[in-house]
Amino acid sequence: MKYIHKLSELPNELSFGGKAEALDKLMKNGMPVPNGYAIAAEAFENGTLCADAETELAELIKNLPTKYKYAVRSSAVGEDGTEDSFAGAYDTVLDVAADMISDAVKKVAYSARNARSDVYAQSRGAERGSIGVVIQRFISPQFAGVLFTADPMTAGTGFMSGSYVHGVGEALVSGEKCDGSFRINAVKYSYEGPKELEGYAKQLYNKAKKAVRIFGCPQDIEWAIEGGRLYILQSRPITTLFRNDRDRFLINDSLCGDFLLSKTNVGEIFLRPVSPATYGLICKITDFLGIPLISNVCGQLYCNISGVCSVIASFGIKKEKAFSMVSEIAGGIPDSSDIPLFPYDKKILLKKFKNIIFNSSPKKKGGKLKGDIPNEINRIGMDIVEEIHHISSPQALYDFWDERCTPYMTSALSGIVTGLSVKPLLSTRKKLEKVCGAELADRLLSCRANDGAPESLGMLLALEDVINGRLSKSEYTARYGHRHTDEMELSMPYPYEDPDFPDNVIKEYKESGADVMMMKASCEKRSREAEEEFLQKYPKKAAWLRKLLNKYSAAVCGRESIRSSALRLFCVIREYLLKAGELTNLGNDIFMLYIDEARALLSGKSCVPDKLEERKKNYARQLEMPNFPSIIRGRFVPEEYSSNDTLPDGTDVICGSAGSCGIAEGYARVLACADEADTIENGEILVVPAANIGWVRVFPKISALVTDVGAPLSHAVIVARELGIPAAVSCDNASRVLKTGDKIRVDGSSGKVYILKE
Repeated sequence: MKYIHKLSELPNELSFGGKAEALDKLMKNGMPVPNGYAIAAEAFENGTLCADAETELAELIKNLPTKYKYAVRSSAVGEDGTEDSFAGAYDTVLDVAADMISDAVKKVAYSARNARSDVYAQSRGAERGSIGVVIQRFISPQFAGVLFTADPMTAGTGFMSGSYVHGVGEALVSGEKCDGSFRINAVKYSYEGPKELEGYAKQLYNKAKKAVRIFGCPQDIEWAIEGGRLYILQSRPITTLFRNDRDRFLINDSLCGDFLLSKTNVGEIFLRPVSPATYGLICKITDFLGIPLISNVCGQLYCNISGVCSVIASFGIKKEKAFSMVSEIAGGIPDSSDIPLFPYDKKILLKKFKNIIFNSSPKKKGGKLKGDIPNEINRIGMDIVEEIHHISSPQALYDFWDERCTPYMTSALSGIVTGLSVKPLLSTRKKLEKVCGAELADRLLSCRANDGAPESLGMLLALEDVINGRLSKSEYTARYGHRHTDEMELSMPYPYEDPDFPDNVIKEYKESGADVMMMKASCEKRSREAEEEFLQKYPKKAAWLRKLLNKYSAAVCGRESIRSSALRLFCVIREYLLKAGELTNLGNDIFMLYIDEARALLSGKSCVPDKLEERKKNYARQLEMPNFPSIIRGRFVPEEYSSNDTLPDGTDVICGSAGSCGIAEGYARVLACADEADTIENGEILVVPAANIGWVRVFPKISALVTDVGAPLSHAVIVARELGIPAAVSCDNASRVLKTGDKIRVDGSSGKVYILKE
């Protein structure tokens, strides 16, 4: 066996330790690492080289150029890892002449048994691994230092920070001295620090960014400059940073970086903590899109506003403009100055977008989408679900994923992205407000005659057709049986799985005594009156208004239709996992696995993960946690969170954001989930943490809507506007401050909720 190999040519069959394997990976990716060799850990027996390795080392030393000096460093298995670094625990020998390398190797190998490594291992609860050794050309530097690509305390990646010394860097690493410190803006390059290092800073910045891409996490980099050339001596993960534990399902993205997170839209879709299966699927979708869109905080999902703005800013758009572009959808978030950005390589998005365009014409086997994309997604998805029901073997189900599911999901996502019109949703309200003010703009954006109805309202309007015999119950179930409060949580059953679904919905609707068509007609009348008022004031803008509102209405309806169709993806995945649970005898525990794990189990190449029981316990704990804040900035520790259930003394007004115009007065009905919806009395004001499409079925009974989380373009708020129901959204703690039976007044135009005295 050959034990000594050249860096950049290390074989996978041997263990060379963390440092050597990191240097090998850097060199293979074209990074400027000093040339050298690595001795495998298998070459050592009780800290001594075996005979064959001794012979190899002697031969290597004989062929090394004597004009250079060399550095001999430890590379233990487990050293420079993601959890433990063992930094300084083992010996390093520098400035070694070629004929002294053998002695230096022995010294470094022997240090695996020293007291320092024992103390470190015990303090970290880590296990010491066997040791390998790296031999490299010694760099005699002008400057040497360290660079952190993220803040070791906050995990923020907006700035890189470093320090350096003149000469060899060991004095800096050991803490003996520091000749200077510096900081680099990682979002839009700029340098702050001593002038003498400025000429090398841009080069160091570029190499550090590349190291992060190579290893996929923030790095602690040792570097040196010799003869005007930059060398990377070492790159390892910053071990002080929190890392998500997917095996145990302990995920808290707020501890992994400095982000601004918002529950708006995302928190309205996922009203409960997500299961491992759902989280894994969301990760696959965001990876497909190439946008760091979703963050997970102990099961509760957030929109990563920092991520979205960072993507936009990577195209040269100013931070304030990026914030403005997302604020209409995000709603209720702090001023743009509070949004931390991080470096994002726009090439990632461009590459992903090319793949999306390319995949919009998928393999014929996957079901080609053409024409009416939403209807095609529905049709093909329902066909695939029916095929899944007839699969009878684990291997057949495993193969079915690649044959049918993956092509379908890829083509559906491509069709959704390319068919989605976002610009009118982001700009229309602001354009109208500049001309006629917020109140009239809000009334104009309600539905208008002949504009049709968004998909989210269709499930109510279609009930009239079922009752009057124009639509069968089976057709109603096929159209709307996938819509409910937890429609994107894979572990929760869809309404279509319940044979009594249509009868239950019809019964509830009849008992409400409401006439949805009349409510919609009344709202359309108010909208026409708003148009007439606008045209009286601004008669020259008639064509402009009609064009603007038509585009907006089409965008709203298109977004709602595509959202409904996108849920077919989740139906397909749920049905696939249900069948996998049946064929593997895991039952509903299958939802505690990630998709790839479930498939590996089907293939027979893997067994149930060791940490499954821990995952189940952690997920159960997450389900018991309270709703976290609507906005999170920076590190959030659930155990330290205390919800605010009161208003300041002397205050009787809850301030939120405008959702749907109008004023309503009545008694509050405060509910935590849609399972309690049957307690709502006609005319009450519904107060909930968040409202999604699952709540729409009770809208005919309520006089107004108040939510802790929400925005003007939230799906439920759009329906409220269609029916003329006043809504105040993004009210933060309304569902905790208010109690059922409180008399309140909701002003949907201002977003304020007034607590009234009897």
